[in-house]
Amino acid sequence: MSGLGAPEIILIMAALAILFLPAYLGYVAGSKRTIGGPAGLLLGLFFSYIGLIIVYILPITQPVYYDFGHRQPQSSSADEIMKYKELYDSGAITEQEYNTQKARILNSNR
Repeated sequence: MSGLGAPEIILIMAALAILFLPAYLGYVAGSKRTIGGPAGLLLGLFFSYIGLIIVYILPITQPVYYDFGHRQPQSSSADEIMKYKELYDSGAITEQEYNTQKARILNSNR
């Protein structure tokens, strides 16, 4: 009787697993690095464990964090100067105070 028995099938599966393991690990490691998953897969597939070493040497990408916290909207310099101009026009501050604040705002942007 010729045919493949359980030991032969297990050996074939183990050989395929060893053959494609670097490709899988290259994909997983590459997707976390600057090279990307597909390039890591190709390096692992064609260059085996040397390709894996190349993938692991590459830098890890930095995750992007978005801040959706409750922040106060930032006012521009022009908005601040207009606020002090309105205070000056209403008589709440003097011309000297207005000019001092205006100079401070303009100097802080340099």
